Amino acid sequence: MTTSALMLPLLPTLGLTSEVARVLVVMAIGAGAMTVSHANDSYFWVVSQFGGMDVKTAYKTQTVATLLMGLVTILSVYIASLILL
Repeated sequence: MTTSALMLPLLPTLGLTSEVARVLVVMAIGAGAMTVSHANDSYFWVVSQFGGMDVKTAYKTQTVATLLMGLVTILSVYIASLILL
């Protein structure tokens, strides 16, 4: 929420005035927000506890999995921006 509020006034300056550009900015913010879920994130604890994982296993799997999710998502947003903008 904070990032979107900070980015809104910057969009015209960055040349991102179309609806597609705004959607891509929102997707990029979401990709950054989900990258590297670690012990200070409530999502980490929900996944580890409901998944029945001990903390050590959760550190290894959850952190790496969310890193990969974020990287793939931001790469997808970048490729989409090359095509759509």
